[in-house]
Amino acid sequence: MGVKKMAKSTPIDERLIAPCGMNCAICSNYLAYVNKLNRSQCAGCRTGNKRCTYLFEKCTGINHSLEGNAKARFCFECDQYPCKEINRMDCRYRQNYKVSIINNLEVIKGNGVGEFADEQYNKSACLKCGGLISVHNKKCFRCDKITKLVEKNGSEKSC
Repeated sequence: MGVKKMAKSTPIDERLIAPCGMNCAICSNYLAYVNKLNRSQCAGCRTGNKRCTYLFEKCTGINHSLEGNAKARFCFECDQYPCKEINRMDCRYRQNYKVSIINNLEVIKGNGVGEFADEQYNKSACLKCGGLISVHNKKCFRCDKITKLVEKNGSEKSC
């Protein structure tokens, strides 16, 4: 009888990987929410079965007219992927935070959301406390003093 391997778990809940490929667990607004900071907060795009507030309000693809019941779990499953909204978001994130949303989606498509979540934790874990470091300000919300939720790294050039 073979030994059954147990699934490896990651501290990042897969429900925090947004349809657009953004890891909500490393978003400053989500980190402000879980750390109870009196700042702009968000519980994540997938929580409470709500639609992705950033992209799906502007979506013209297969998720356009749905009332919170998206047919595409991720944007790469859409008939219009990559759309102008994903391209615009990818450009902004590459310039300001050195992260590619489109690359995130390609990793999810190729390796699965669980593998992506593991990779994201390994890249974003605070070495001091094991908490997560924000993509938006490069700070650990447990260890560092948070003065700004967002600190852009790049220039304001357009793509």
